[in-house]
Amino acid sequence: MTNSSKVTAYTQVKEWIKESILSGEIPAGSRITIAEIVQKYGVSQMPVREAFQILQGEGFIELLPHKGARVLSLTPQYVANIYEIRGVVEGLLARQSMPNLTLSGLNRLKELNRQMKSMIGEGVLPEELVKLDRQFHLEIYENSNNPEGMQIYEKYVGLIGSLRKKHGYGSERLADMISQHGQMIDAMQNQDAEALVQVVHAHSEGAKMDLLNAMER
Repeated sequence: MTNSSKVTAYTQVKEWIKESILSGEIPAGSRITIAEIVQKYGVSQMPVREAFQILQGEGFIELLPHKGARVLSLTPQYVANIYEIRGVVEGLLARQSMPNLTLSGLNRLKELNRQMKSMIGEGVLPEELVKLDRQFHLEIYENSNNPEGMQIYEKYVGLIGSLRKKHGYGSERLADMISQHGQMIDAMQNQDAEALVQVVHAHSEGAKMDLLNAMER
């Protein structure tokens, strides 16, 4: 098996398992084994093992020694806790990134925000907005020179992104998101770290409440 086909295999297996968890086909709290996944999808053990490792890192499952894995419960409290942690880390990363952002970097952020704004009301799939929103934040935080902070931030990117694709965004959230992105850009242009951190925290809190409301519908 080539490296590219190996990567494709475990990525596909990961997505299959993730979709089954989000749809409820694999219920929270249930145990899944490598043998079960191998039999169900007709793949070898290696991509399943790698998929399990990634899904544990993203917060979907917990690996159990010699027993496969247990599916974690994606409760509102679990999601809220993730957002609380990420909000603090994002504020730190934004503060550390601001002095390193270039004019071309700021212009790139403006363009990404313009693209998101143009999508509102056009029936765009949530996954397209999730992709652009993630790119917007990464364009900022990658300037932080803080790999440990980035590791914490990115830990649950897959989980939150998957929940967003499933539940979407509220109409008011999209408008707020675009506005807050603009406020972040303004704060960075003005080199106002306190204003930047404040809007980043508000942005994270708004995202949390919107997703929790969507999960309860």
